[in-house]
Amino acid sequence: MTSTRPTKLTVIGSGLMGTALARAFATAGHEVAVWNRTHAKAQAVGSGTAAFEKLSEAVAGRELVVVSLSNYAACAELFSSPGVSAALAGKTLVQLTSGSPADARSGLEWASAHGVDYLDAAILAYPAFVATEYATVFYAGSRAVFERHVGTLQAVAKNSVYVDEKIGSAATLDCAILEAYYGGTLAVLHAAAMCKAEGLDPKLFFAQKNSFLGLISVTADVAQGMVERNDFTGDQCSLNTHVAALEHIVRLSSDARISTRFPRELLENYRRALGAGLGEQELPAVFRTLEKD
Repeated sequence: MTSTRPTKLTVIGSGLMGTALARAFATAGHEVAVWNRTHAKAQAVGSGTAAFEKLSEAVAGRELVVVSLSNYAACAELFSSPGVSAALAGKTLVQLTSGSPADARSGLEWASAHGVDYLDAAILAYPAFVATEYATVFYAGSRAVFERHVGTLQAVAKNSVYVDEKIGSAATLDCAILEAYYGGTLAVLHAAAMCKAEGLDPKLFFAQKNSFLGLISVTADVAQGMVERNDFTGDQCSLNTHVAALEHIVRLSSDARISTRFPRELLENYRRALGAGLGEQELPAVFRTLEKD
């Protein structure tokens, strides 16, 4: 059972994301303490939150502590400060600092050694999207701990997704989604640059976004089944054909005198699959060449 009762909690970190989190919790009716190394930044959060100069006082009497710092190294430095581990003992720590699965495992190791319940989380949203329908937060760790606090955590994202007991699973899923986002965005921008270089108004390309987004969606659905079965055979379009299309893109870029770095990198990866004897299989067969360097 989740609870919607007001929760006494602390948000550590008053940067853009930490501020957005603290304000969202306060707006939802929770009693929010904030702490930042620079006290003036904690005071600037406002919105009914209470700023504390001492971290030990900020977490005293709180059941939930949410951390949003620049990186895990900053967290490690803070948590090694005198008295901090003792102040956090018996509480639930939700780590919303961006990092890798290895960072999450280190965080759990520290928490377990100091009697702290620990959830590692990854937020898929800009600060302006916190507490809106566009925000998603992934959580990893003890399901029981997650279920105990999800009613409170939904103040920052109604779509609060429990991923797995494996503490690194939220960071893994976050990195996977971000890689698809960053790679896809770079591809879109390079495509627009090709159009502009050839004298075609990029708005005509952007108007066709449903075409390439649809292709990505269909390919992702097909790839899921192929990866699960470890079978990439098919009769739609061989890797040989896709490589030929990539060669046209590289040539266009070169002829238009724009950067060829990105399409050449794509071509190199796909050609590697041909070198592995996968040329007659479907596009997702490239997956087999990505499982090791």
